[in-house]
This record gives sequence, C-alpha cells and structure tokens, in this order.
Amino acid sequence: MGSYRSKSTHMVDIKGKGILYEDDDEPIKLTDHDISKNIDEFKLSLIGKILNPKKKSVEKLLQKMPVQWGMEDRITANDLGNGKFLLNFTTEDELTSVLRQGPFHFNFCMFVLVRWEPIVHDDYPWIIPFRTRLIGVPLHLWTENNLREIGSRLGHVHQDTIELIEGRMLLDIDSRRPLKFARKAESPEGDEVTIEIKYEMLFKHCSTCGMLTHEKEYCPSLNRQGVFAWVQLQENRPQQYSQALVKKEYQPNASHSQALVAPHHKPSRYAIARHENVGRNYDLEHPREAYKCHGYSPSG
Repeated sequence: MGSYRSKSTHMVDIKGKGILYEDDDEPIKLTDHDISKNIDEFKLSLIGKILNPKKKSVEKLLQKMPVQWGMEDRITANDLGNGKFLLNFTTEDELTSVLRQGPFHFNFCMFVLVRWEPIVHDDYPWIIPFRTRLIGVPLHLWTENNLREIGSRLGHVHQDTIELIEGRMLLDIDSRRPLKFARKAESPEGDEVTIEIKYEMLFKHCSTCGMLTHEKEYCPSLNRQGVFAWVQLQENRPQQYSQALVKKEYQPNASHSQALVAPHHKPSRYAIARHENVGRNYDLEHPREAYKCHGYSPSG
C-alpha cells in the first residue's frame, strides 16, 4: 500500500507542476544560442512566400518552378507552412542565377524569393526587387541624385543600378505596403510635377489599393464600400418603393387596371379587384392625398 500511495502522489506532482495554462500569454523564450550549425546549413538556401495564397498553392509552385529554372534535379524544397517555402541549392552559382531572374511570379501571381537570413518575424520574407522606371522628371532636373532621391522614397535603391538615360533603377520594395504608381515631386523653385512609376515584371495586383496580396475583386476597401452601399439601398428602398407605387397607381387619366398589368394584356378580374383594394387601403390611410390624386379638393 505504501508504494502505491507514493506512486500516486508522484503522478499528481508530475501532472500538476510546470503546466502552462491558457491564461499564460507571455512569449516563450527560446534560450538555445548554439545555432551556428543551423545558420551554416542554410547558407545556400532561398526563402520564399506566396503573396496571394488564395490563388496559388506552395505545393504546385515547388513542383513547377525548379523545372522552369532547369534545376529540378539539383534543388530540394521544403514547405514551411503559412505560404512560405525553402529552396536548397548545391552551389552558389546556381543560387545566384535564380536570384537574377526576379521579380518572381507563378502563373502570374507574385511571390517573394530572397536569400535566407536568420530573421525572426511573422511577415518574413517581404522584400521584392523591382526594376523600376521613372517617367515625367523635368529634363533640366534629370540627374542621378534626383532620381536616387525619388527612388529612395519608394524603396531601397540598389547601389550602382541607376541608368540615367532610361530613368531606371533596381529597388527593393516592401510587399507589405501598397505600390505607388505616381508621386509628386517639387522643383527647387517650389513648382510641382507628377512622376509616373513603372514596375517591370509586375503581374497580378490590386489596381484599387496597390497591394500585391490580392486582386481588385477581393479588395477589402471595395468590400467595405459594397456593404455600405447595400445597407444604404435597404434603408432607402421602402421610401423609394412607396413613392413609385403612389406615382404609378394614381396617375391622371390612367385606369387602375392599366397601372397594374403590362401593355397589350387584358387584366383579369382578380387583378382589377386586387388593385382596387390596394387603392382603397391607401385612401383610408391617406385620405387627403387620395382626394388630390382623384382630382377632388377636400374641404377643411
């Protein structure tokens, strides 16, 4: 008996101690700092993320993209969940050759693909390098410094990528923010001009808000406007309907049966009787309006 009691007490202690309950919302601290081997393991890896997971799956992307790059036998892939994935290469040259082909899309849906780094963030990775062209810069202000100043307000300008004649540069763009397709620029004299921004190899995105994570038909801003418009329609419909009914039923020189049925169709007895009952109900509820509609002038 003694041994049994001892064992039971021990099991209660195990079950009751050190359990994290639901009200414990503090972040779990990861204390193991010996991660140098892991970092070295991923030095030839690219990490990616599908920007519109509703449209495309990671599984299909991992099947198709290595084939498209001609490296299906030399790339191993891992689905990391939440629309993220890892591509592991065997040589630096092959990794670099893939990176040069960006920005990336799978069946015209954009995805992020960057060299893996030990970054801890739910949104990682989020940077897309876009070859960008600026249109509309005044000719006398067309200098490398001015183009760099404009580019730096759109993203991070890659060093030595500004092509002055074409007005092009390579920008790192934050995919968590809406794309800007036009910006105002001010001359030293205080005059303003609109600069148009062209992103090369830009595919499906929202033309309403500029986000890369959805297309126009799924834009949250349009959905909110749609709900608001629907509520307004429902609120206004009874008043509009009653006004239209009165106007239709009590037109001068129009019979009740003609207002109820379509042209060239003889009204049934039921339709005429039903319409006349509707008119009587309206007369009882609104006697003054009924007199006016029928051409009478009520006394008093």
